[in-house]
Amino acid sequence: MNERIQVAVGVLRKEKQVLLARRQAHQDLAGFWEFPGGKIEAGETPEEALIREFEEEVGVATRNWQPLIQIPWDYEKVSVLLNVYETEYFDGEPHGAEGQTVQWTPMSELEAQAFPEANRGLVKALQLPGHYMISGGFHDTEDALGRLEAALEEGIRLVQLRAKTLDETAFQALAKQAVALTHRYEGARILLNGKPEDLRAVPEADGLQLASTAIMGLTERPIPDDKLLGVSTHNDVEMAKALELGADFMLLSPVKKTQSHPELDGLGWPTFAERVANVPVPVFALGGMKPEDVEEARQYGGQGVAAISGLWPEPI
Repeated sequence: MNERIQVAVGVLRKEKQVLLARRQAHQDLAGFWEFPGGKIEAGETPEEALIREFEEEVGVATRNWQPLIQIPWDYEKVSVLLNVYETEYFDGEPHGAEGQTVQWTPMSELEAQAFPEANRGLVKALQLPGHYMISGGFHDTEDALGRLEAALEEGIRLVQLRAKTLDETAFQALAKQAVALTHRYEGARILLNGKPEDLRAVPEADGLQLASTAIMGLTERPIPDDKLLGVSTHNDVEMAKALELGADFMLLSPVKKTQSHPELDGLGWPTFAERVANVPVPVFALGGMKPEDVEEARQYGGQGVAAISGLWPEPI
């Protein structure tokens, strides 16, 4: 494969809105919406390219760009690497300086917009938080819901309900109550760690988290497109299979050595970054993660961290 063309893409935020531009008639993918940006010139960093592009394209001075996600993408004639950054710091009022239509679009309406396919992972990255809490041990239903509520009160907005000690009936009963509780908090979503049958039994849940052991026998996405599909992975083969199944995001583990699996060496951040760079959807780092590791995960190309310890509250 030829070396990928490096492209800088900028997500300019204003409160709960982001700036979009419509591709013009003379451009490829005419009529689609996109996030402003352009090719990185020789000697430029992505941040420098975005400062230049936003001045040229939409007439605003920007600063403090922070990495969001890298998206490798192969078009028919060219391969690109989208280096996506975000900021809310700008001076001036955006306008179509090159004749294009620009608009502020609410984050909640992004799924309804027509984007090039390469932007699917970008939109997911914008909609997912940096912390993905996995439920840990609990004594009974009341205890589980109490801990979940405490986490939601602390600001957790993405939850994986995992309860391997419960049988199917008990898990689904707990899931119904956990989903109802989660949805009382604005923007909070909860995925079920289990089988597609669990999601069919509790359709009000926001999605499904599949274990790496559950994906190899599948040949297509096992849940509807309007639900989130997360997949746990440990290597390139599993990551490729997750993409084949249409995963919206992945977990990659173990990044660090863990007490639960002391026989496994951690991947380390450089290997994590290497694997994530080949994946066009968000990836959470799992394994030995602490809540404060989010910024480091982001610097290495991750969406953030997934964890039980440090996120799942202790008994109240």
